[in-house]
Amino acid sequence: MRSTALFVLAALARFTQAVEPIVIKDGGFFGGDKQFFMVGVGYQPGGPVELDQGVDPFSTLSDCQRDVYLLQQLGINTIRTYAVNTTLNHDDCMSLFAAAGIYVVLDVNAPGWRYSINRDEPWTSYHAGYMANVFSVMEQFSTYPNVLGFFSGNELANEPKNANVTAPYMRAIQRDMRQYQKAQGLREVPIGYSTADVVEFRQDLGFYLSCIGDDEGHSDFYGINSYEWCGETTFQKSGYEKLTDLMEEVQMPNFFSEYGCNEVLPRTFGDANAIYSADMNHVFSGGIVYEYNQEVNNYGLVDVNLKTGNAKILPDYNTLREVYSKVELPTGETARKINRPKCSTVFPNIKAFDAVAAIPQLKEITDLIKKGVKVTAGKLVDVDLDLSGHKWTITDVEGNTVENPTIERVNTWNQVPSKSQTTGSSSSKESKNAAPGLKVGGNGLAVLAMAGLTTLGVMAGGLLVI
Repeated sequence: MRSTALFVLAALARFTQAVEPIVIKDGGFFGGDKQFFMVGVGYQPGGPVELDQGVDPFSTLSDCQRDVYLLQQLGINTIRTYAVNTTLNHDDCMSLFAAAGIYVVLDVNAPGWRYSINRDEPWTSYHAGYMANVFSVMEQFSTYPNVLGFFSGNELANEPKNANVTAPYMRAIQRDMRQYQKAQGLREVPIGYSTADVVEFRQDLGFYLSCIGDDEGHSDFYGINSYEWCGETTFQKSGYEKLTDLMEEVQMPNFFSEYGCNEVLPRTFGDANAIYSADMNHVFSGGIVYEYNQEVNNYGLVDVNLKTGNAKILPDYNTLREVYSKVELPTGETARKINRPKCSTVFPNIKAFDAVAAIPQLKEITDLIKKGVKVTAGKLVDVDLDLSGHKWTITDVEGNTVENPTIERVNTWNQVPSKSQTTGSSSSKESKNAAPGLKVGGNGLAVLAMAGLTTLGVMAGGLLVI
């Protein structure tokens, strides 16, 4: 049997597009004067990227076409990608994600001793070669307006015994990144950190990274990797109430950089309802579900065959899509006002970190900041949304082939999908006005994260046609 695509759209020609960069104001993210909530998925098909393999998530247009279609149908507006190879050209894929209204939060590290920090002996891996790769990611991706932020690190501290030794290096890396932005005149993409699911130091590390010091090493935002909400539970029982209270005291924007426990199967993604609710949306700017592609850890929403390029929709995809279709976002601004403290006024009051122990900047790194790195800066290009010539196949949970997959270009604040149909056992809903909140997903558009809008199908962040 064959299954019809979720959207049947008029043919879409080549076009030029631009997205509005997201900026930070107080405790939230904003596109223009509208608050932005991340409705996201972790996106690293193929697993960790070894930079010498000559491939990464944004290097193959046909793969991006397949995934952008599936991500747009899921109803997301943000992906998190963990590693990229800056020797490759990413213009086509990044332009495609921009056309679909999808923003990217990008890690600047990658697997391998040359591209990551040794959490047990960080002084052995913090060097000019490491920072050169970090700077190359910034140099290439800062020019894409749909890059929402850079993660300077992910779970660098993953247990209490290594938190104190690694924390100063987090600030040192962010100092170097911020100095590079200024010296090379790059767009000031927000810089932040993604912390491990470790309750012993999660808040204290947030204090340490948020405070303003002479070292320029503060974080602009704080990502929380959390897997506390497992199975059928509640805001109070899951630990999310306590987490929200703790993170409200951290003076910078917070969001879930990973969430979606799989200890209880099938996953129900009830945490999404809580994250976007009034209980949490004044502290958290949404979240990123872990993860898009199926790996051995069994968190996948889609099973992509890396050899054939074919993809199979998994039950969790349909579940998450249904959850997103019912999630309501606020119609007004909820971001709390923040007052970043000076580090000298913070550290006497916290337990885990008692000073900003500045890591000296190596002369070789200082020279790199002044001279810059040699890498081709990315740019948005014309991309073709016509998928009629695709060679891959997408099948739904029942094994039916999805016919006529089409990516919809998102380019106005008031765009509504032209038609929605059914794929396998997952159903989509007709667009309609939402009150008092906005519905997320369901119609397959990668949108609805901007508060203050009243119609389904409106892009979060605002794609503009040049």
